[in-house]
Amino acid sequence: MAACANAIKYALAYIDFDLNANYPPCIDNSYKFVLYPSYWKYKVEGYRFQDQIKKRDYSNNVSVNDFEYFKQLLENPNTGVCAICGDKFTVNNKPTLDRINNNLPHAKDNHEGFNPFVKEFIGKRIQAKIEGNKGLEQFCKITMNSSYGSDGMNTEKYTDIKILDKKGALKSHLSNTFMDEQQLSDNAYAVQMNPETCTCKTPIQEAYFVLAFDTEKMHFVEGDTDSAYWAVSGSADAGHQQQFNYVIKDKQFYDKNAKYYFPTIEGNLLDEKKILDLAIENEGTEMIALAPKNYYIKVGEKEKIKLKRVNQKTTKISKQTIVDNINSGTITKAVNMRLGQKNYIMSKIAREKMALLAYIQKWQCQKIKAVVLIFSV
Repeated sequence: MAACANAIKYALAYIDFDLNANYPPCIDNSYKFVLYPSYWKYKVEGYRFQDQIKKRDYSNNVSVNDFEYFKQLLENPNTGVCAICGDKFTVNNKPTLDRINNNLPHAKDNHEGFNPFVKEFIGKRIQAKIEGNKGLEQFCKITMNSSYGSDGMNTEKYTDIKILDKKGALKSHLSNTFMDEQQLSDNAYAVQMNPETCTCKTPIQEAYFVLAFDTEKMHFVEGDTDSAYWAVSGSADAGHQQQFNYVIKDKQFYDKNAKYYFPTIEGNLLDEKKILDLAIENEGTEMIALAPKNYYIKVGEKEKIKLKRVNQKTTKISKQTIVDNINSGTITKAVNMRLGQKNYIMSKIAREKMALLAYIQKWQCQKIKAVVLIFSV
């Protein structure tokens, strides 16, 4: 769904792209753009006129009273750049509102990126979980995850793609940063280079962890897109559900800000699943992580093994199987069963695959020297 939307977006963006033309990088030496009240008033009137022409309801449009809000957005180095190319706004490259839905007017809530989309789907997911509708809950989760991967992540900042002629493409092969190329026409090539540096913003949750907790007593075991697995060395007498109580470095700072990142109302699903929140899925005393989404964890007196894309009903995997894989390199094969149709005949297909091939890292927490916390976002 998200990939199709992305394809349509880029198709429209490159509708007038000439494969045989050479597009050198554009260097803008003009002055930095500064938002003044007079210019903002001019833009507000222009947005209102556009919505009047299209017969859209402009009663909730941005107004001259929103000047300070947008001025602060433009002055902020994180938000004061083009959302598409990342370039800074200048006198020759002025900003304009990029609406989420072009069928709606120039309202404030129609340019806030993914906020409306995320709020809608997180609301539907929570409601589905309350009602026990696992199908809808998974649908909402997968939709948000796929949109994040296709639209939310700005992967272009980690690669540098240039359109070069044949001579320029051959020359690029001599660079240590050359990655790949694709021929577009007789004398046009899309050349992908690996930039030597890139800028990454620190997530606010990561900053909170560093400021609030003693990271010397915490070990990051492994993680994936929306989960993190931590081993926390706390108190040996407090049990495995002590969470972060014994590794808090700044109690005052923690108490003041914990409500923004952790659930604070017990049993309240809306509070537990609030946006950008960290919800604890499991707490245990021992964990062996082979790879993302492949691990063993002891939760209380129970043992849980998760191996992505391995049917554990047909292939029995135990803790000892995982330990043997780590210590001796023992390979365990699995058989997955599925139904397949060919020539109008339904058949049961058995597929053999490697269940345990190699290990990445091991972290065992014994005698409550550390507890394991699994978070999901």
